[in-house]
Amino acid sequence: MHKRKFMIYIHIVRNKTGILSTLLILLLITGCVSERVNSQGYIPDYQEKLVQKGPQARMGPEGIDSITPTPDPAFPELDETSGDNGRRSVNLTLDDAVMRTLANSPEIKIVSFDPSIARENITAAVSEFDVTAFGQLQYDDNDNPSNDLSLSGQSTSSLVEAGIKQKGITGAEWSLAYTLDNVDDNSPTRIVPETHEPAMVFELRQPLLRNAWRDVNLAGINISKLGHRSALETFRQKAESLSADVSFLYWNLFQARRNVEIQEDLLEKTNITLKKVSNRKKIDATVGDIKQAEASVKSREAALLESRKRLYDVQDRLVRLLADNQVNLTGDIDIIPVTYPVIWTSPFDQTALIRRALRNNAVVSNAKLEAEITEINLKVAKKQKLPKLDLVASAQLQGLSDSQGTAHEMITDADYASYSVGLKLEYPLGNRSKKAGHRQKKLKHLKALSHLQNISDQVANLVREKIRSAETAQSEIKVQQGAVNAARIHLQTLEDIEIVRKKLTPEFLLAKIQAQESLADAQKAKVQAIVNFNTALSGLSQATGTILDQRLIK
Repeated sequence: MHKRKFMIYIHIVRNKTGILSTLLILLLITGCVSERVNSQGYIPDYQEKLVQKGPQARMGPEGIDSITPTPDPAFPELDETSGDNGRRSVNLTLDDAVMRTLANSPEIKIVSFDPSIARENITAAVSEFDVTAFGQLQYDDNDNPSNDLSLSGQSTSSLVEAGIKQKGITGAEWSLAYTLDNVDDNSPTRIVPETHEPAMVFELRQPLLRNAWRDVNLAGINISKLGHRSALETFRQKAESLSADVSFLYWNLFQARRNVEIQEDLLEKTNITLKKVSNRKKIDATVGDIKQAEASVKSREAALLESRKRLYDVQDRLVRLLADNQVNLTGDIDIIPVTYPVIWTSPFDQTALIRRALRNNAVVSNAKLEAEITEINLKVAKKQKLPKLDLVASAQLQGLSDSQGTAHEMITDADYASYSVGLKLEYPLGNRSKKAGHRQKKLKHLKALSHLQNISDQVANLVREKIRSAETAQSEIKVQQGAVNAARIHLQTLEDIEIVRKKLTPEFLLAKIQAQESLADAQKAKVQAIVNFNTALSGLSQATGTILDQRLIK
């Protein structure tokens, strides 16, 4: 019996070519909605790599081990040496610093998950158009007493229903269901006590105005895809910000280490001067002369201590971003910047750089995406103001017999076919809710456009500022180089005079000490100008959205 039923069902499916054709047409009309996104460039690949890698592997969950990264075979070991002071020293290039930061830093790891989370919103939006299978089983046993002979009797019935339904991208909602109702009723009015009533029912509702067509029904998916792109832009913005931060700290470390060297050299020269003064104690140097030289030594020792503190403060900030097994916050290490700073470039094309920034800057890109989202919402809200007019259609094939096989053959042969088609209209008088929603979405779209214009102006202004900073620092490098040359010549002149001078006066001693300090200050100022120029270049690259390309992150 079960085998016979199964063969009957197969027979129905094979012979109902019209139903299968209808389903095929519906699937073509509604379309197969894909959750795939068109990801271009290396940013999506980089983001996915970070997500796949997950949080950085560290030695242990507690104590000092919680901040000690495990070795990563993907990175070659840095060139390391041991210094006389017992501290390790590593040579670090700027490219290496940026690469390790973008691979390891928890700051970039945190935001790397956001695009993947946003991508799941696309899947959730696409699922609205998935085909849904439904069905039910029901059994009833009725024994109702009645004073009316025609209504008395006992009956049992079982209902089997199975079908599929789907919402399409045009807004159409269709369903196809198979039902089988088996009834055993001994009521006097029944012609046949036991009957089998199979049916194939197709229903369709297609909106024609409100909630209709692709632009409305795909709005959620399109917005989710724009949200994913926005999350990628935010991720890129964070990567660019980290690259700029690393560059800034790298050049500040370069400056701090150079300042320590200049201060050490100044202290050494001051000690030499103190020794010369002390050696002339019995000739012409007074106690006041010696104490004045000693005061200069102590003052420069204190300045050296402060310079070293600033050096290690900057170095620790850089080490935190690196989050590297070899260079981390758990050990004493000296980082030696080996990338020499840029001191000259070709003239800046302001117009071209502003255009590049408006095209590539992540903040501008996010503002553009927000404007696109509000535009989609505005179009949907405009359609929602329309009346609700739906095309409603249904078709049904039925069978009825005391033999289940005969009943199914009636469906196969379409002996009893019913059809219906109509229009259903609904329109709220006044329609104030939909009109208010449309005005609200229009205002939000205008707000997003104003925000985009404001962001664009800010970015253009930032580019101009960075260009001026770079040009100013570029000119200052020349000026400070001249100051260094002049201070060095002045000090050398005093040292030459000292050799032939017969008497070491306090005035001469003060002039020499001041000349030493002037040279050191000029050298520091030159280093500052060089660092300002290089940090301005990094800031300009960040503003134009090209800093990752500049650092060869690919």
